[in-house]
Amino acid sequence: MMSDKVSLKEKLVSYNIKVNIINGVFAAIAFNLVNPYLAKFAERLGATDYQIAYLTSFPYFVSIFAYIPGAILIESLRDKKKTTGTIMFIHKLFYLSLAFLPFLKGVNQASLFVTIIGLMNLPGAIATMGYQSSIGDVFLIEDRGNAMGLRNKYSTIFALAVTFISGQLLTYIPKTNEGSIRLYQIFFFFAFVFSLGEVISFFKFRGMKRKKKSTRYIDSLKATFKNLPKEKNYLIFTLISAFFYIGWMGAQPLFNIYTIKVLGANEFWLSAISISSSLSSILSFTKWAKFADKKGNNLALGIALIGMAITPIFYVLSTNIFMLVLFNIIIGISVAGTNLILFNMLLEVTPSENRTIYIAIYNTLTAIVSAIAPIMGVAIKDISNIAIALIVIAILRFIASFMFISRGIVREKN
Repeated sequence: MMSDKVSLKEKLVSYNIKVNIINGVFAAIAFNLVNPYLAKFAERLGATDYQIAYLTSFPYFVSIFAYIPGAILIESLRDKKKTTGTIMFIHKLFYLSLAFLPFLKGVNQASLFVTIIGLMNLPGAIATMGYQSSIGDVFLIEDRGNAMGLRNKYSTIFALAVTFISGQLLTYIPKTNEGSIRLYQIFFFFAFVFSLGEVISFFKFRGMKRKKKSTRYIDSLKATFKNLPKEKNYLIFTLISAFFYIGWMGAQPLFNIYTIKVLGANEFWLSAISISSSLSSILSFTKWAKFADKKGNNLALGIALIGMAITPIFYVLSTNIFMLVLFNIIIGISVAGTNLILFNMLLEVTPSENRTIYIAIYNTLTAIVSAIAPIMGVAIKDISNIAIALIVIAILRFIASFMFISRGIVREKN
């Protein structure tokens, strides 16, 4: 009887791992059809340096107003899967609006593009949070590292292929700027089509328990905030993460500006950079998962963040685009470890009761930082130069790495 229960449990875990992989693959295809080129597309629409920075900051600004209300909604309703899946579908509809944007005449298309990208994150932030919470429900802590490692591995393989193909098409098919914009429109449409696979596969997860009855929104929020001071491990992790996000998001517009405007990268080189980073990520995802399981998440994340701290230095040292492509092989390893372990640690420190709301508080704080940091990065560039701005970002990232490692040492002693 016991062996039958174990067998059923293993089958359920195996099934959900497969669904999680399929879900990740569809998400990766849709995302990588367009995301590596958003800044370039904005430039083709006539965007300024600050508008390129807003591409990073505005989505996070919008998400500030989405996380906690969305979390209360997801956590309070009986059917988390149905609520999350519906919001996820609404998010994908924004791809269609981006496909039609260039047809609008007499408007500042670059500003409208940035605005749509920002507003897209309203349902996007809620859907991501619902997915994160659902993964916490579907997989036990001992299965999450493997489940997310495999998802990231296979989704990165497809991301690699899609980025290569899309980069080649965007480089060699259009003969004019207008032609490039038209091809982007086609890509946005197909991003919508493939993203529907992400939505459908999400509904295939098994093991998400429905609540017997709905709870009042305000009751869930009150219970979470009342218990918050007791969750010291969660609070420390959240504050350190928020500090890290200053360096993480502050660098994003600087990377785009340096790559596109200083080194003069077109879509071919943008895809090459993305591919070199993705290729190293594929080879390192499972290695990071095993290392974290063996040595602990804190040490693994600290090491990954040291790599993240070196990343801005690589950009400063890159005098041509080919050097940057090579450096991104190393960068991809660090990004893979950071994304995987940071997510696993978040699930580890959040209580199972009202987990979605705890994740929302974390996401809200990091979103506030992420909305400000990109503008800060460009401002530092304007009062000095882009090399100094990147070095400042590197120092902030080094400090964050030290803080995570110190947190791990303190926890082991206690």
